[in-house]
Amino acid sequence: MKCPFCGSERIKQGISWGKSAETGNIGLEYTKEKSLLPFTIVAEVYSDLCLDCKTIIRTYIKDDADKNWITKD
Repeated sequence: MKCPFCGSERIKQGISWGKSAETGNIGLEYTKEKSLLPFTIVAEVYSDLCLDCKTIIRTYIKDDADKNWITKD
């Protein structure tokens, strides 16, 4: 993989996003379908980072993407 901005091949893949005790998990939120009690679940987010120009090349999840995502409408 090459960085589309600087051309570097020094890409660190699959870096998980940090978590904080004060804010809880960081990631994309969804609710479990067919649940008696609605509660929010967080899908952990990962990024690929160019080590030379420090650009996040790609951000993604490894979970199944077919979920009841919480959106701001």
